This record gives sequence, structure tokens and C-alpha cells, in this order.
Amino acid sequence: MWCNVGFTQSMIPLSQYLKDNSGYSKDPIAVSYIAKRCAAAFLYASTISLENKKKTKQSFINSYQILFEFAANVLISKMNWNVQDAGEDVVNDVDKMMQYYIKDGKDFFTRTGTYTIDNYIGNDLRFCKKLVEKIK
Repeated sequence: MWCNVGFTQSMIPLSQYLKDNSGYSKDPIAVSYIAKRCAAAFLYASTISLENKKKTKQSFINSYQILFEFAANVLISKMNWNVQDAGEDVVNDVDKMMQYYIKDGKDFFTRTGTYTIDNYIGNDLRFCKKLVEKIK
């Protein structure tokens, strides 16, 4: 008996988002969205990191903080938001995105035994690592 169980992911890969929205690469809403997604991806990666991998976990947290601040600064400098509103917006959006990563990571782990290998989460993390390097 053949059974094909599909996997529905909550978000498209960031690389696909960029391709689909290439005309908006300088738009502050798109830029902040990408930074928020990356912040959420690194926060998620820190939560699934093994406790004995403290250096890796801390690296993910550091990247999360860089991207969180970058997203807020885009809203402040390009959209003229105040610090409080920008911070609340980033917190709320990162939290929502984090929930998607958690759901999809659990689903993928159940099917494959891995959280980030050969899926959009791993692709996002690789993309986001390059973004952090550019921001630094």
C-alpha cells in the first residue's frame, strides 16, 4: 500500500521571498521583514541547540540580537517609528515567525529526525548567516 504524506510548510524560504519580491529589495518593510525572519530563525536555532554546544547556542543568540536591533533600526530610521513602537513590532513579528519555525521544525523532525537539514529552515539559517556578516 502506497501512502504519500505531504509536508506543508508555514513559510516560503527567504531566498524565494527575495526572488518573488526583488523589486522591493530597498523597501523598509521588506528589509525589516527579512531581518525579523532571520532573527526568528536564529532564535529558533538557539532553542534546538544542544546544551553542550554553548558556543554555538551563544553565536545564534548574538546573531538574533544583531538582527533584532537591525530590524528595529530600519523601522526607526526609514519609517520614522519611535523606539517603543519599533521594538514592540519586532518582538511581536519575531514571536509569530518563531511559532512557525517551531511548528515546521517539529513536523520535519517527526518525519526525518532532523530539524534544519534539507528544508527551508536550514536554507534560511544559511541565508541569514550571510546577512549578519554584511551587517557587522
